[in-house]
Amino acid sequence: MKIKEIRVHLLQKKLTSSMIISRGGFDVRHHLIVEVVTDEGITGLGEGVGSARIIQQILQGFMIEQALGLDPMSIEAVRSKLIDSQVYMEQKGSVICAASAIEMACWDIKGKALNVPVFQLLGGHYLDKIEAYASDVYWEEDPEKMGENASRIKSLGYGAIKAHLGCKSPREDISRIQALRDAIGPDIDLMIDLNGGYNRLQAFQAAKLWEPFNLYWLEEPVNPNQIDCLADLRSRTSVPIAAGENEFRVHGFKQLFDKNAVDVAMPDIGRVGGIQETRNICALAEAYGILVSPHNYSSGVLLGATIQLMASIPNAHLLEIDTSDNAVYQELLVEPLQIKDGIVRVPEFPGLGVELNEEVLKKYSVH
Repeated sequence: MKIKEIRVHLLQKKLTSSMIISRGGFDVRHHLIVEVVTDEGITGLGEGVGSARIIQQILQGFMIEQALGLDPMSIEAVRSKLIDSQVYMEQKGSVICAASAIEMACWDIKGKALNVPVFQLLGGHYLDKIEAYASDVYWEEDPEKMGENASRIKSLGYGAIKAHLGCKSPREDISRIQALRDAIGPDIDLMIDLNGGYNRLQAFQAAKLWEPFNLYWLEEPVNPNQIDCLADLRSRTSVPIAAGENEFRVHGFKQLFDKNAVDVAMPDIGRVGGIQETRNICALAEAYGILVSPHNYSSGVLLGATIQLMASIPNAHLLEIDTSDNAVYQELLVEPLQIKDGIVRVPEFPGLGVELNEEVLKKYSVH
């Protein structure tokens, strides 16, 4: 089997609700989807997560040409060709995101060719159900509105909810954490994501001031390049630290682990180098005793891939679910996810369990 063609699709969807984070906000969600077509007629989908238009240019500029003619069943060979074959090696960035998309699609093809879900190719079922957390509370000027949104999500049955803060100082944002905790009560786990928006002093202040609210984790409190700062913060606070959505490849995560910088690792399959790279990171994390909660905040293609991976690994912890209806999400799944009381049943369709039909393209495609 050979890769015959790769089609690149840029999808976009207008927001239906506010999405303000510490470093700004946006009113449109973009998704970069690749459709890898083989000479045997089997097609696979993958997604590159990051700056969608830059990833698109990298794919169309040189990477598609590199991939044509490769055997999608030989995934290690594809990974090596796309990531490690250049004279000037790319360690991080959008080139890795672009390769992640093609690699992900190869797993989809391989699963379909063998008529098994991808988790069977990764070692089989470890989990047939995955606990999820809802990631859909964004910063608002009125703390009570954030509390109302959290209460809405709680009513859906989720036992863990993540909110984005950091638009104001740690002391000013206490009122928002209080509103969230009042709305969901003491028994629902509450995560706070700062999206790398605080400096060192603010991050230390936040960890100290927010400790009484029993946070489940504090995510990306500082710039992701400041690993020493992150490690220092973790050593001084009782609040668990989560990070990794902006890290690349297993080598980047080894730095995080060696420096004791995280309690929860958050690789993104569509950024970090693909499914195999993420599985390697999970294995390394297990050796360090670290749980892995993959970053999963894009389209239904990334969602499908993340579920398949998490179903196969022992240190998978909490699936991130976007409850906002702001992404091209369930429309890309073969069937909508079965979610009850925050528990996701792992689908067993061949491949990643995703599809891209003409209706979705017509509705969301950017030409």
